[in-house]
Order: sequence, then C-alpha cells, then structure tokens
Amino acid sequence: MKATSIIYLVIILVSFKFSAGAQQKAAVNTDTTFKPKIGSFDAGYSYSPFTVNHKKMSIQQVNASLNVPLINNFKDGKLDFLMAGISYSGLTLSGTGQTFGGTDFYAISVPITFQKSFSSKYALLVSLIPTLSSDLKDVSGDDMLYSGFAMLKIRSSKNFSYSIGAGYSRQFFGTILLPVIGIDWQISEKLSLSGTLPVSEKLKYQLNDKSTIGFSSDFGIGGGSYRLSKKSGSNYLQVQQYKNTLFYNYQLAKNFSVQISGGYNFVQKLDLYNKDQKVNWAPFNDLNKRVPLAELKKTGVTVESGISYRF
Repeated sequence: MKATSIIYLVIILVSFKFSAGAQQKAAVNTDTTFKPKIGSFDAGYSYSPFTVNHKKMSIQQVNASLNVPLINNFKDGKLDFLMAGISYSGLTLSGTGQTFGGTDFYAISVPITFQKSFSSKYALLVSLIPTLSSDLKDVSGDDMLYSGFAMLKIRSSKNFSYSIGAGYSRQFFGTILLPVIGIDWQISEKLSLSGTLPVSEKLKYQLNDKSTIGFSSDFGIGGGSYRLSKKSGSNYLQVQQYKNTLFYNYQLAKNFSVQISGGYNFVQKLDLYNKDQKVNWAPFNDLNKRVPLAELKKTGVTVESGISYRF
C-alpha cells in the first residue's frame, strides 16, 4: 500500500473520534445502572507556520465537534448505542494569496454512529459521515462528500481491545476503499496506547490524577479536500499533513480537560487540482498520477491547543 493512500484513510476517520476504550471500560463495570460517558464536545486550534522564498506563510485550523448519544444502553457488560453528531472545521491559508483559489475553506460533517454488542467481548460498530466541504461561495450538492466504515470490535482482555474492518470514502479526487485496524491497550497502570494503525496513534502516560503527557502521530487535516466555487472552475484543493507531536493534558474538572501540544509536520502539502483529475478506487489505482494545477510542499513546526468535555 502506497504511503499516499495511507494518508487518505484519516479522511474516513477524522469526523468520528469515539474510542474503543469506552466499551472496554464499560465492560468491566458490573453496575447495571452505569452509563458510560460516550457523549462529547471538543474544540481546538492548530497553527503551522513556514517560510517559502523568504515569505512567511501558515496553515491555521479551528475545529469543533459535538456527539450526542440518542441511545446509550449498558447491560451485562454489553454497550449498545446510537450517536449523532456535528463537526465543524475552518481552514485558513495565510501568505498564499489566490494560488489555491482562495484562503478560507470549511468542512461540516454530520456523523451517525451505531454500535451493537453481541457479548462483552464482541461488538459491531458502523458509522456514516456525510460532509459538506468547500469554500462556501456557492453551496450545492457538488460540495458533498460521503464516508463510512464498519468495524468488528474485540475485547480480548481487561486491558486490551482491537478492531478490524473497512472504510469507504467518496472524495473529490475519487473513491477510497481501505482496511481499518484499531487498538486500545492499557499497557500498565499509567501507560496506554490507542489509535488506528498505522495512520494515527497516541501513547499516553498518566503523571497523576489530573495530568497526562504523551506522544501522538497523525496523518491528515480537516476533511482533506475542498471544492472551489464555479467562478474558480469548481476545482478542488487538497491538504495533506503528517505530524508527530508531544502533548500535555490537564483535567480541570471531572469530565473537562484542556490540552496543549507541539511538534513537526514531516509532510505538509497543498495541491490544487482540476475537477476532472480523479483516480477511482484507491489504493488499487495510483493517486500520484494526478497532475496539480498548483502545488506547495514545505515541512515545519505545528502548535495546537484544545478543550474536551465528556458527558
């Protein structure tokens, strides 16, 4: 599987951040009135500055997401739920002018996620993620992207669970069908590893009851691709980032936490493509065959901050 195709897997998963750990933690709780906190509100900001030919540029992003459980049933170690959400991502390019057809782009998703547990060990997770992704200058059905995935979650022990499945995404550049592998491992009392291998991983160490430090590796930014208006030829912008970061998380209250992080984008790439530049069924066909109208490649640092609330 080519590295470029692996990057795009995150496009399928970025709008849905529910951890397999929720089922794992729920399964060891014997209280039949227990309701795991799977609802969430998250907001964050990222800033990635760089310099090209002595000109300062940056990629900035504001994110916010709300996931609300419509059904949340826990019984005999089994968790069933239906969850609906909404997420917003605002992307701003600074210093690039009109090279990429504009400077402000937006993605709005409405993920619907369902889990059915067959036992305390096995569960099926299915998610559908329609997304409007464009510069919002002339909104239409052409701005819509559709993604989804299905995963079998397996809790092999009290401290280890994993999931296997497949993800599908119809993007402006074509369609993607890729395997999905998830992991949630409580390595020790204070150390844990979670993520979607090999595209997004997070290693955490619990310093005390309120503080956590860790390392994360992540592909992708925002919805991945954005449609431009008809005045700009209905072309599309594609943004790729691969970053490694160190983070610090502090729990201000029982269900409320803040996080700061900093790291480096080993891949940072902006591409503007003609609307007809498509490659269907990646990774079976090579996405690198597309020829961009404009391209910018530049690595650089990134800093981020965020808040999170669970309910």
